[in-house]
Amino acid sequence: MTTPPAWKPTLLWHAKLLGVLLAVCTAGYFALAYVTDQLPAPYQKRQPAPEAAPWLHSNR
Repeated sequence: MTTPPAWKPTLLWHAKLLGVLLAVCTAGYFALAYVTDQLPAPYQKRQPAPEAAPWLHSNR
């Protein structure tokens, strides 16, 4: 004999969970981007050399 599950998630529960996860990931991305923009000089983001990533430097 098997017992029925104590809780079965609904489609609405899944939608809410995915919405919360999307919001948390998006907020985390922008928070991390803001923090990395505030780093001191030796740790700032920089553009790669044209020889290393030619697709980023199109010859217009």
